[in-house]
Parts: sequence; structure tokens; C-alpha cells
Amino acid sequence: MIKAVLVDDEERSLENLTKLLQAYCKDVQIVAKANTVADAYSKIQEYKPNLVFLDIDMPPDTGFDLLRKYDELPFDVIFVTAYDYYAIDAIKFSALYYIMKPIKVEELKEAVAKAIKLNLKKNRVQTEFIKQLHPKREKLQRIVVNTVKESELIELENILYIEASNVYSTIYITDSKKIICSQRSIKDYEEMLTDKGFFRCHKSFLVNLHQIASLDKQEGSEIILKNKGHIPLARRRKEELMSLIGS
Repeated sequence: MIKAVLVDDEERSLENLTKLLQAYCKDVQIVAKANTVADAYSKIQEYKPNLVFLDIDMPPDTGFDLLRKYDELPFDVIFVTAYDYYAIDAIKFSALYYIMKPIKVEELKEAVAKAIKLNLKKNRVQTEFIKQLHPKREKLQRIVVNTVKESELIELENILYIEASNVYSTIYITDSKKIICSQRSIKDYEEMLTDKGFFRCHKSFLVNLHQIASLDKQEGSEIILKNKGHIPLARRRKEELMSLIGS
């Protein structure tokens, strides 16, 4: 069962969506409804849904105003709107689905099925993550990274560094791959990984100490990685880094 909050400023639209979900989407449990952004935010905080069905045009606010209240969205979003010109903005917020009013049953069922599938995958990955934290293990070896499309398990030893990218974080891997995380800031990763061999060398960079080859003595403000890549080193953090790597 997936918990959902419905948000729409039109009561008739809320009633219609409620009836459709109850009739065709039995795996959705409607835990709350809201007519305004403020009310929606309050109810989301209280009920902690997995999914939010969100109208966009709700004068004087929009559904995007609700989403901007979160640094990281703790729920998936299905937009339900009468206007198609909001689609690009919806994509920017990594919407799970974009349904046009009047709602078509098959489209609603497809959107919900996608939400359930994603939620199950998250649960599986979170279970694996918990296993990594088992007290019998000496240390955390992998982390879960939630991207726009999926969740991935990444070996810590394969991470070169993590870079802040606005509200996102970009993780650079030893095989030249990079993964954009949509749900954790670089501050979150710093708190999670500082005691796992990572160091905040710059306001926008968190480096894996095991991937450092040397420091650029001429510039004095760059770290040279084992893959020959360069990342910045804040001058005020240089002394602390040198004490950690023994340079």
C-alpha cells in the first residue's frame, strides 16, 4: 500500500481524483487532502506520504511553490493539471508523471503503477543499505544514491570525489562515470562519509582521501587525483588535509 496526499484548490477535482483512485488504484491509500500550498505542506509533514498528487495552478500559489519548500523531496510527485505549458517546469522537478485533466483512467493507472514500482525498488535498495550498516561489518562499504530515474549502490572505494551542483550532487566514479544525485546535498554526504575516508576540501568538493595522488605544489590550491584529474583545494583546508594524508 502506498500512502498519498491529494492537493488541488478545486474541491470537485479532489472528489473526482478520489473516486478514480478508490475505483481503479486499490494500492493507493489516501491519507489526506489539501486545497492550498500551506495546508498541503502541513499535511505532508504530518502524514509523510510516499506520493503526492499535485495540481499546479492554485492561485495565488502554484504546486511548484510547495516543492520549493524542500531541499530534497521526501515523496514522489504526480502532477494533475489542466495546463500543458507547465510540463517543462515539471520535468525540472523530476516529476514521476504529468497527467492532464480531465483524467483518463488508463493514464492514472499507469502513473500509479510507476509510483508503486519505484517505491518497491526504493524499499529493496534501502533494505540492502541497512544490511551495509549491520554491526558485524567493520565499516560502511557502499552507499545508496537516488537519481532521477533509479537508485544505485556504489562502492565507496570507487568514488573519486563528490561535487555540489546547485541542489544536486554529482558523484564521480573511477570508471569515468558520473552520477547525479537528486536527493542529497554535499553537506549530507560530508556528514555521512567524513569518518569513512572522505574530506571536504572545498565548499563544492568532497574528496576520497584514498584517491589523492598528490597536491599541486606550484599552485598550492589543487588536488591531483590518481586518475590525473584535478580538483580545487581551499587554502584554509590545506593544512588539515596535509595532516590527514601525511604530506
